Amino acid sequence: MSSYFYLFLAVIAETTGTVMIGSTDGFTKLLPTILTLGCYALSFYLLAIVVKTIPVYLTYAIWSASGILIISCFSVVVFKVSLNWQTIVGLALLIAGVVLVNIFGNTH
Repeated sequence: MSSYFYLFLAVIAETTGTVMIGSTDGFTKLLPTILTLGCYALSFYLLAIVVKTIPVYLTYAIWSASGILIISCFSVVVFKVSLNWQTIVGLALLIAGVVLVNIFGNTH
């Protein structure tokens, strides 16, 4: 399988864990805690596979930025959070940063 597919799965696992962390009630509820920690563990396991073929700086840039963007979109859609223009500009800059890292990150 493609490393980018594993990276996609790692992002999904991490964002799922992040969405579920609130339901753990400070890690006092057993099932949500197990599921949350399982999602994070799966995400890091997949990242360990990905960094065998994609440089860690690139992997982490994509993984972290994707997580931030997905959680932000999820918050808008599900929790009806409104984003101010500064946050939207910040998210756009985040996307631009990952694009630049992808394009120019391997030059020596």
